[in-house]
Amino acid sequence: MARGGGGSRWNPQSQSWEEWQEDERPPAQQPAPQPPAHLPWTPQQPPPVGYGTPAGPGSGERKWKVPVLVAVGAALVGAGVMAGWLVDTDRKAPAAPPGASGTPSPGSSDEAPEPSPSASPSPSPDAPTTSPAPAPYTVVHSEDGFSVAVPEGWQRSHDESGAGSFYRPPGDRRSLLQVFRVTEDAGVGACELLRESSEHLRGNGSTGYVEVSRAPVPGASCELVYEYDSVEAGGRRRGVERITVAADGSRWALLAAGPAAGWATTQEILAAALREFRPDA
Repeated sequence: MARGGGGSRWNPQSQSWEEWQEDERPPAQQPAPQPPAHLPWTPQQPPPVGYGTPAGPGSGERKWKVPVLVAVGAALVGAGVMAGWLVDTDRKAPAAPPGASGTPSPGSSDEAPEPSPSASPSPSPDAPTTSPAPAPYTVVHSEDGFSVAVPEGWQRSHDESGAGSFYRPPGDRRSLLQVFRVTEDAGVGACELLRESSEHLRGNGSTGYVEVSRAPVPGASCELVYEYDSVEAGGRRRGVERITVAADGSRWALLAAGPAAGWATTQEILAAALREFRPDA
């Protein structure tokens, strides 16, 4: 019962009801302070737990262009892993062969444009440059920033899933030449890069994959020879890939592949490509 004009009040500290006199009024409740106007509002509770931040360039991870076979029937490579090693063309539906007229694909910068009546024709980027290579090869220039020798009659192929520039004989997908720049850190040796590539292919169930050899060559370069079962080649296909260092210090990969029975020809194609290879200044 209240006394002296007082009453009862709840004491949150003692968690009990207490009697108070009229001259002992509870202090007025003060409003919670507001944050300064120049600061953004932040919630009082921490945000819910979510996924971690994806690994970025500073995470220590090194992404290497693992090679992709030019032939295996099963899909071996996940998205984002393949930037072009060893070509992944056997797993694609074969492109329709070029028409009998040999008309180049529209918009191709590596093929000669049609001459117009009002202007003299521009030289094709794939036309021979400087001194031509000895027959039966010709030097072509790629918009990817280099010149290289290819067998006469071979054309730039755009129906490919790998990186860089590809060249094939018209209407024949058994053989190829691929060239692309190696962008990995120079501290990683060429043979180490090729070892990782070979291990990836072996570990991903590439049909009949065999590493024939992998060895350093003069000039801080390295060469990998491998074989696998190829639908395009109609049996065993043998490839040879060379990582080479250009005069300006840039590293490039040149790869030639063809039917295993024609191994000597494949070696000649790579040798001619290496002999005439020049990155743009």
